[in-house]
Amino acid sequence: MVDQKTALAELVRSFPQLSSSQIWTASGNHDRQWFEFARLLSGLYHRRDYESVRASFDHLERFLAEGNSYVRGWVTGFLQFLQDVTCWSTPNSDAFMGFLGPNSRRLWQTFDAIRSDLADCPVLEAEILMWRVAHHEESTQVGVSGGIASKLAGHSGSI
Repeated sequence: MVDQKTALAELVRSFPQLSSSQIWTASGNHDRQWFEFARLLSGLYHRRDYESVRASFDHLERFLAEGNSYVRGWVTGFLQFLQDVTCWSTPNSDAFMGFLGPNSRRLWQTFDAIRSDLADCPVLEAEILMWRVAHHEESTQVGVSGGIASKLAGHSGSI
C-alpha cells in the first residue's frame, strides 16, 4: 500500500520541477500541492509534453488503486482541484480526459455530473457539497461499491 510519504516522493522524483518547493516534503498543505501540480500539468500540456502528462496521470491512477486512504483522498482532491482551475482556463478540463485511467475517469465523470446537477446552486453551497462528496468515506477504497459519489452520479456500483 502506497503511503503519503512514498506517493509525494514518487511525484517529486518523477517531476524534479516540484523539488524546488518545500511544500512537497511531508506537508499537509494540500491546496498548495494541488496548485503546484496542476500548474505543472498545464505547463506540460502547453509544451505538448504529452508523455509527461500521461506519466503523471499514470501515477495518480496507481495511487488510486494502491494508495492508503490519505493518498486516495489526496488524488481525489487533486482531480477536483484540476477540474476547478481548468474549467475556465487553457487547457480546459476536457483536454485531460484522454490521459485518465479507469478509476480517475470515474471520479472525473462523477465530479462533472455533480457539477452539472449543482449548476443552479449558489457557489458556496455547491463547493460545500462537492467537498463533502470528495471527502466522504475516506476509508472506502476506489472500486468498492457504494458511497455518496456513486449514488449522486447515478451509479449503483463503484466510483
